[in-house]
Amino acid sequence: MLGEPEATEGITAPYGMALFEGKLYVCDVGRKMVAVFDLRNRTFGYLTKDRRLTKPVNIFIDDNGWKYVADSTAGLVFVFDRDDNLITMLGQQLKISPVDVVVRGALCYVTDYASNQVVVLNKVTGQEIMRVGQRRRTQGRVQPEAELPAGEFSLISDLALDQQGNIYVTDKAGARITQFDPAGIFRRTIGRLGDNIDEFVRPKGIAIDRENRIWVVDAATEVAKIYNEQSQLLLFFGLHGNEPGMMNLPATIVVDYDNVEFFQKYAVQGASIEFLVLVSNQYGPNKISVYGFGTFPVHGRAKKSPFTLQDLAPPAAWPSG
Repeated sequence: MLGEPEATEGITAPYGMALFEGKLYVCDVGRKMVAVFDLRNRTFGYLTKDRRLTKPVNIFIDDNGWKYVADSTAGLVFVFDRDDNLITMLGQQLKISPVDVVVRGALCYVTDYASNQVVVLNKVTGQEIMRVGQRRRTQGRVQPEAELPAGEFSLISDLALDQQGNIYVTDKAGARITQFDPAGIFRRTIGRLGDNIDEFVRPKGIAIDRENRIWVVDAATEVAKIYNEQSQLLLFFGLHGNEPGMMNLPATIVVDYDNVEFFQKYAVQGASIEFLVLVSNQYGPNKISVYGFGTFPVHGRAKKSPFTLQDLAPPAAWPSG
């Protein structure tokens, strides 16, 4: 048999996500592609067909529409411009394995699986500026949370920056969140290993909202948790299952204020949605769960989900890049 099997459209193993100007970008590590859901025009396509993407794990989009895709297998951060043209690839000489990426100002922050550190690059030249977190000293052995020194990671995962530039990083095996200040100096840890609701088993995706609340998903317990600036648990939601609102191995979480209009009509009558929270689910029915936060009538009922992939029109052609 020659040639590649015919691929059906959809997402098979969604991980990182980003929303920008009515489009939802989803890193599908199963298909080795970045899927694009155009919410305004109700179409489905892909960011690029470039086969150099081998495991796109996470994506970040800056205010200008430039897209930064962390590819852990390729060892690169792929950079696309507003028109989805591939402009450059960061990290080519550093032997890194990017898991997540965030851009702030002139800096590109990358969680690096190879060194278990946050590598900070110049977003244009790719030059290494600094590293955050102690270098791995365990020679590949995953350390229990109780053995981890402050500022060191056992199995580094996702990251987020707050409005002041503080860096928050999840540790999947260390079962905690570590915070550094903008200069990369260790400040504190949030959470610990355990099965209580305020503890973690396998934290992955993390986001910081406008109120500096910390949102994180735990892939093992399959819940999303919200902490305040004092590390106090405010709320959790999700739990394992296939009913609406439940989760199946959640991977990342995104807080969005700019695309509420595309989902407001699906909320219960009388609800006022202030912002969205999106969670990617890697198993069961592979899906992106969309939650609305705001004010709701006391006796309201949710309407049916907005749409499935079958409701979207296929792309007319591959985008350039």
